[in-house]
Order: sequence, then structure tokens, then C-alpha cells
Amino acid sequence: MLARRVSLVASAGAIALLVVGSPFSQNKVLADQFTQQIQSLSAQANALSHAIASLNGASSAALGNALASAQAIANTQAQLAQAQTELDHANQNLANTTVQIQTVQSEYTADQSDLGQILKHVYELTDDGSVTAILVDSKSFIDAMDALTSADQVSARVQQLVSQIHDTRERLSQLQKQQVQDQQHANTLVNTLQSLTGQQQGEEIAYKQEASSLKGKAATLLAQLQSVRSKIVAVRQEQEAAAAAAAAAAGEGAARVLDGALRPFAFGPIFDDYPWGQCTWYVASLRNVYWSGNAWQWAATAQAAGRPEGRTPRVGSLVVFGPGHGYSQFGHVAYVVAVQGSNSFTVDEANMLGLGVVDQRHIGSLYDVEAFIY
Repeated sequence: MLARRVSLVASAGAIALLVVGSPFSQNKVLADQFTQQIQSLSAQANALSHAIASLNGASSAALGNALASAQAIANTQAQLAQAQTELDHANQNLANTTVQIQTVQSEYTADQSDLGQILKHVYELTDDGSVTAILVDSKSFIDAMDALTSADQVSARVQQLVSQIHDTRERLSQLQKQQVQDQQHANTLVNTLQSLTGQQQGEEIAYKQEASSLKGKAATLLAQLQSVRSKIVAVRQEQEAAAAAAAAAAGEGAARVLDGALRPFAFGPIFDDYPWGQCTWYVASLRNVYWSGNAWQWAATAQAAGRPEGRTPRVGSLVVFGPGHGYSQFGHVAYVVAVQGSNSFTVDEANMLGLGVVDQRHIGSLYDVEAFIY
């Protein structure tokens, strides 16, 4: 539900971003293609830089400062790309750890239940009252005991379960510690990205001030240089979008997809820089969202960006909900997949049931609906 990156979102102690998991060969081909484009554009940028430096007027303060500012912007953009890649990896680790914790927790609960069933049976057989405090009611404990034909088997099974529970508890503890460490690392990377973003904004202001006074060939070459560097940034964004789409195609673009809802990036690669797992991230993976803001702000920012809006649900439209009444302070957005009437429709959405969880939900009124974005 939050605005665009760079930011991390916590839910029940877990943070996650895209998990890249498409086949290795496919990923390698994509990586090679994007890398080749970036290398080619970088070569063009270097050639333009040398051409600018060789101009007779290169000694002028304005030209020298503009060129230096342009180079500083390029350096910061490269650092931003690297920091974003590191953040994606850090959050991939967090996502994987979260899944492992859920699996181990399920094992832990199942073993506890099995042990409780056996202890309940032993208690009923011995009537010694020694395990009253840890009895667990279960309709299936008799079925579980049918496979145990002697007291020796019961004892062996109890010992096995006790050992499994102890080991599982240790695994849970280690995973939870790792999760905390990974989260701290990811938060550090977020701070780095925010700092670099502010630094780049300052460098762009300085560049515009210096470049505004240039004329003739110097101004032309400098404009060409910035155009090429902008293309490098765009290719890096395409590279990230392709990786996200590949992850989604491999079934790893979301923590879970329920009820037959559309997977993230279901319609193909698209650039999506909203925080992973949020409703905004999911919707932006299905439609070209070129406006900004938190979920509740989309009605205004999309309209300002030229998107038509209305109060009638349409398949393929985006619905914007205001904050409160079951939604967070940031509001909520969803993708309309079916329409039953003027006030009745079905949406696919993320983060209503948990960060990264995609579900399908029927909406029976326009209550809290701010607008539909067409």
C-alpha cells in the first residue's frame, strides 16, 4: 500500500522483496542481453565525454563543472543500481527465511500435536495423572495409535517426537536470528539508497545550473551524453522488470497466490518499483502505473497524469479504496477481474491477508471506493 521504492515494509516480523527464480539458462540469456546493451551505451557515453573534454572551450568553468556534474550523476546512478541489486538479494534471503520459518513452524506444531495424542492415550491407559497438564484433545488420536501395537512402540515414538521437537525448536531459533540479521542488513541498504537518491537530486540541480549557460557544440554533446546515460538507467530498469517477470513466471513472484488470482506480472514484463508485497506493487505489476503516491493518493495522482477515472467498475480497471474501514492508513488498491453489476465486482489484490499474499475478493458495494482508474 506504500508509495514507490526505496522503502521496506515489515509484516509480522518479516520483510521481503522479489525472489528471482526462473531457469538458469533463461536468466543468463536475459542478463547477457541487458549487459551487452549497457556496455554498448557506456562506450557511447565515454566517447561523448572524450569529445566534450577535447573541445577548445573545455577549459571554461561552466563546461568543466557541467561535465563533472554529469559524471557524478552517472556514478551515483551506478551506485544506486548496485545498492538496489544488493537490497533485492537481501530481501530474497528474507523471503526464503520467512518461508522456511513457516515450514518449520508447521512441523513443530504437527509434532506437538502427535506427542499430545500419544500422551493422552498413555494417560487414559495408566490413569496415573502425570501428564494432565500437557494433554491435547484430538479426534484422531485413536487412529494415530492404531499403528502403535505395543507399549515399546509408544515409548519409542514419544522419544522420537521429543527429539524432533527439540531439534525443530533449535532450527526455529536459528532462523529467527538470521531473519533479524537479514532485516537489519536490508534496512541499512534502504538507508544507503535513500542517501544516494538525495545525493543524485543535488547533483542534477548542479548539472542543470552549469549546463544552462552552455551553447553550441558543447551544449549539444552534453545533451547527447545525458540522453545516453538516461538510456542506461532505462535498460537497468528493464533488466529489473524482466527479472521480476521471470520470478513470477516461475511461481516465486509472490509469497502465495490464492483462489485462482492472477500472479504478479501475469501479462508480461513491466517495470514496477513499488515495495514488494504491497497492494501497489501487485497492481503495478499488472498495469503500467506511471504515477506515484500511496494507495489512497492514486485517484488524484493518476488523474493528474492523464488517466480517465469514474465510479463504474470495469474489467481491467484499478480500484482505489480510502484509508480506514478495514484498510490501512495508506489506503488500498486492487485490480478488477470481473463485474457483476454497477456496485458489485471481483478484484485480485495483495497484502489484504499478509505481505506478498495475493488473493481474490468479491466487493458488494462502492463504500470506501474513491475511484476506478481506467
